[in-house]
Amino acid sequence: MAPGPLGTSLVRRSVATAPVRMADVGGWTDTWFGSPGQVCNLAVGPGVVVEASLVSVPGGTEGLPLRIISPALQEDYRSGPSADRGWRWPVANRQPLLEHAAASVLETVELPAGLSVEVVISSAVPAGASLGTSGAVVVALLGALDGLFDRARPAAEVAVAAHAVETSRAGRESGVQDQWSAAMGGAALLAIGPYPDVRHQPVELSSEVEAELGERLVTVVFGPHDSSAVHASVIDAMVGCGGPVHDQARSALGHLSALAADAAAALRAGDIDTWAKVLTACTEGQRSLHRSLVGQAHAAAIEVARQHGASGWKVNGAGGDGGSLTVVAADPVAAAGLAAALSAVDPSWQVVDLTLAPGLKRSLAEDGGFLFG
Repeated sequence: MAPGPLGTSLVRRSVATAPVRMADVGGWTDTWFGSPGQVCNLAVGPGVVVEASLVSVPGGTEGLPLRIISPALQEDYRSGPSADRGWRWPVANRQPLLEHAAASVLETVELPAGLSVEVVISSAVPAGASLGTSGAVVVALLGALDGLFDRARPAAEVAVAAHAVETSRAGRESGVQDQWSAAMGGAALLAIGPYPDVRHQPVELSSEVEAELGERLVTVVFGPHDSSAVHASVIDAMVGCGGPVHDQARSALGHLSALAADAAAALRAGDIDTWAKVLTACTEGQRSLHRSLVGQAHAAAIEVARQHGASGWKVNGAGGDGGSLTVVAADPVAAAGLAAALSAVDPSWQVVDLTLAPGLKRSLAEDGGFLFG
């Protein structure tokens, strides 16, 4: 056995990567309250990496056979099944999403006594960037643990399982686009309905279009995203029994869904400038859904983009405070100037370099290295 961390011995290691997503035209229509709808988005990386290891632990694990390490969250702790509900409700309830994701796999396997599962989670994208990071983390975590225990679920099945972890097990609000983008990768048009069913349609791009997107897209992250009050207001409008507020919200969601088809058509045609205009129209559609979904930081960055002649822009994810904005620069030279200008606006803003990426990738290394795709 190879040496492991903290005096442990490594038995096996599995690594999984999953992309995040951006430029999500039609977001909000992939939710339980906003569907049926459509979303066209891009899976981009670098995203999330999860390394899962099976190690022997001298002295045992004291009933906590799972170790979760996340430097970004400043977490390094042990978890395990609860005494009364087992893995269905893991302890220590510090990072429930991570604990439930791991538990959904560990409850299906027999873990020999004296062995521990250790997962190390890292992301190239800052936390709270509204780029679907939590969905990508769960997809990658499921993928890494599947590999560790010789499971090979299809990517679509992993997407469904990841969404169930986030909603049914962890009790969080979540649309379906993040998990599907992380699992399947690339550019895609998702048709949602009845929720949470998804029909995934890849949007094939030429190598020239992929290269141009890589050169012209600029994404700026403003800081942690927390707009719970705004989101609750949108949900209240959607589930209300009629009235002008409900009608306006439903009309806005219908418009966003239609724009998703327009975005997919423009990408298939290789027309990036038309696609960029659809992104801008979608951002205005978000504003129509609720004026606070385009926050002050978004508005400031949009003004900088406009001054640099950008072709279009999209408030990523649900919008609101914090989060991020993706801009389509006029050309590669303009992209460099725009990135510098955005970085200079506020020292807390971070421009991230993201390019189109494939979906979930898994590799298994045992006794020096068997790999599978």
